[in-house]
Amino acid sequence: MKILWIDDEIELLKPFIYLLKKEGYEVKTATSGEDGVRQANQEVFDLIFLDEIMPGVDGLEVLRRIKSENSQQLVVMVTKSEEENLMKQAYGGWVDDYITKPFSFNQLLSVLNRTLKRRIIIAEKIAEEYATQFRQFTEPRDSDEWINYYRAIVSWDMRLLDFGNKDLGQLHQEKKKEANAGFVKFIESQYENFLKGKGPILSHQIIPQVILPKLKEGPLYFVIFDSMRLDQYLKLTIYMRDYFEITTQYYFSIIPTATPYSRNAIFAGMLPLNIVQRYPQYWTFKEKGQNRFEKMLLTEQLKHHNLRVRFAFYKLSSIDEISKNVQKVVNESADIVVVIINFFDLLLHSIPGRGNMKGVLDDERVLLNLLSYWFPLSPIFEIFKKIAHKKRQIILTTDHGFIRVRRPSIIYGGREISPNLRYKYGPALRVDRKTALLLNNPGDIYLPAEDPSVRFAIAKEDYYFIYPTKPTEYEKEFKFTFQHGGISMEEIILPYGILKPR
Repeated sequence: MKILWIDDEIELLKPFIYLLKKEGYEVKTATSGEDGVRQANQEVFDLIFLDEIMPGVDGLEVLRRIKSENSQQLVVMVTKSEEENLMKQAYGGWVDDYITKPFSFNQLLSVLNRTLKRRIIIAEKIAEEYATQFRQFTEPRDSDEWINYYRAIVSWDMRLLDFGNKDLGQLHQEKKKEANAGFVKFIESQYENFLKGKGPILSHQIIPQVILPKLKEGPLYFVIFDSMRLDQYLKLTIYMRDYFEITTQYYFSIIPTATPYSRNAIFAGMLPLNIVQRYPQYWTFKEKGQNRFEKMLLTEQLKHHNLRVRFAFYKLSSIDEISKNVQKVVNESADIVVVIINFFDLLLHSIPGRGNMKGVLDDERVLLNLLSYWFPLSPIFEIFKKIAHKKRQIILTTDHGFIRVRRPSIIYGGREISPNLRYKYGPALRVDRKTALLLNNPGDIYLPAEDPSVRFAIAKEDYYFIYPTKPTEYEKEFKFTFQHGGISMEEIILPYGILKPR
């Protein structure tokens, strides 16, 4: 059992810590609230002892921060007072138990055992809740039902990462795998209907159907976090709710779920093939610079809707660049202020000394906890807080999600084949159709190609493409990495939040 004890007078507690270690507990300590929150976000603890009164960030604030990251974390408040008001505040912040100073070691063991037994009861209840909820679900039949099903899966993802046994976690992974297999079949059968307007909002419809109607309520910010998944969005909104009232809705990314396609579609207000046909000067088939025309595409889209609105456009790729532009972005007076943030890459670059990135990210909980630690301290959050103070509405979304790939699929083709792991295009492509959607005529789903011989292969579920030469090396290098461009719930079903300042 692993315990964290947060107390600014930790030296006085050394006898208790020594006795706990003699009893077989592993005990780590923190002498400030900030340090305690950091450790709680970086490691998994069975229980945390938390002093109520500390200089700087007090115990109740530390409790709120810990529970906002991991609502199932067991916390025992150590207090000098049994005042009813304090206890109401503490329990309102999800404290699990409390112990009053001074206390004996036997009293300490008593509260420890009582609280940990509660953990066992909660674990049993969670398993029952899980079985009950998913027994009620039938195979989704339309996009709304798939959105609700995916939301339920993500909710359980987060609960089980915070609290849950290994067997239940494995069962959930199988459930998610089955769900993605069903979702792929749904997309294969319905995607062309979606493109005809018979389905959810798609990438190219976000601005005309979401952004432009909101302009009637006044100037706004349109913020896109590149490559953000629903679970990450839900983590971020924990911090945003102190400043905004948030309404979350959903849309589907077009495929491939990759920036050159999905984000160009957002700003053009049209599908990729239509962009090439109408604005060939704003499309390139080269791997580099495929999104450098977004501002021009937005200009053309606004002209198409006969709108005389002023817009500002920011693409921010580094923390330094964001820091330098905080005030400039906040002080903008344009009707629409577009802010694109290289979100996922910035998150990964926030890992100190990153080293073996693949090893660090093998556990998806690490990625979410990293986000929880990094985002509140980032200049990105500072921009949101200042916009809230300015009383401007924000539409926050992403262009596509990502998935952790697990299964390789060998793809065959000529020399002219694109390098992406989740989608490929080129002449004479061959791939197992169980693992990928193979498009002999990409134009059927409004994808442009340089010549008629080009085919598209789009990976399904959690597959990724490897080459027939040195397949073992490719498999080892990319297995369990985070990728995008394919067909999965994680990549296609995307949130957009309407943030109204409080």
